[in-house]
Amino acid sequence: MIIVNRDFIAILMATYNGAEFLGEQIDSLLAQTFQDWHLYVHDDGSTDSTKAVLERYADEHPDKITLLHYPAQGGACQNFLSLLERTEAPYYMFCDQDDVWLPEKVELSLTELKRQEQLYPGKGVVVYTDLQIVDEKLSVVYPSMWKHSGVYPQYLRTFGDFGGHTATVTGCSMLFNQKAKASCAYPSDKATMHDIWVCLCTLRRGGIVKGCDSPLVLYRQHEHNCLGSGGTDASEVNLRYRIVNFRKMYKSNQRYYAMLSSLGYGSVVKYLYNKIKYKIRIRMGR
Repeated sequence: MIIVNRDFIAILMATYNGAEFLGEQIDSLLAQTFQDWHLYVHDDGSTDSTKAVLERYADEHPDKITLLHYPAQGGACQNFLSLLERTEAPYYMFCDQDDVWLPEKVELSLTELKRQEQLYPGKGVVVYTDLQIVDEKLSVVYPSMWKHSGVYPQYLRTFGDFGGHTATVTGCSMLFNQKAKASCAYPSDKATMHDIWVCLCTLRRGGIVKGCDSPLVLYRQHEHNCLGSGGTDASEVNLRYRIVNFRKMYKSNQRYYAMLSSLGYGSVVKYLYNKIKYKIRIRMGR
C-alpha cells in the first residue's frame, strides 16, 4: 500500500535497536522551524524498547508521526528504500534514529532545493549538507564531516564524477523532490546504500545533486552505529594506509563499482580515471 502524504515533506526514518537516542532525534524534528512535514517510521525488527518509544511518540503526535507495519527488510539500505517506495509526497528526507537535527535544517534545505528547482525546472533535484560529527553526548569531534572524509561537492556534480569517491552523500543530510524519487531504479539489489542510490539514479536521469556547506546535522557516533563516518581522517589515507587496508578498500570499491555498473556507468577504466581525476582536482583546486 502506498501512503499519500498530506504534508509537504515526507521524513522517512528506518529504525533498529535505537531506543537510547531515538527520543532526542524525534524531539529535534518536532523543534524544526519549518513544520509542514510528516514522519513515517518503519522498524526493522528491534529487540530493545525502540517500538515502545515510537508508539509513545506516535500516540502523542498522531498528526506528525505514522508507524508503518510490514516485514523486516534486513538492513538500513532496503529499509529506507522500502519507506520511499511506500510513500508519496512532493519532497522527501531520510532521517537516522540517533542524530540531532539543528532547528533550521528543514527550512534551509528546502530554500536551497527550491532555488535549484528554479534554476533547473522539471529536473530531479537532491540537495545535501555538511554534518558535524559528534560523540554520544553531542560534543563535537569534527566540525565538518566533509573535511574529515575528503568530500568536495564542487567536484561531484555529474554521474561520471560520482566514481571519484565512494562515500559522497550522507542520507540524513538529504532533501530531494518527487522527480528525483521517480528517477530511482527498482529493483535496487545492487544499491550499497539508500542515499547514494537516490543520488546516482537522479544524476543518471539528468538531474541535479547539489552540496551545501552548512553543517545542519549533529551526526552522532557511538558503539552501536549501524553505519558511521569512519574513524579515519581523509588526510591519513596515504600509501601505507592503502597497503594495510588493501582488502577492505578493494571490497568497498568493488561493491561501489557494481552499483555504478548496474546503472550503466561504464568500464572499470572509466571508474579508475574518475577516481584519479577527483584527487587531481582537489590537489589543484579546480
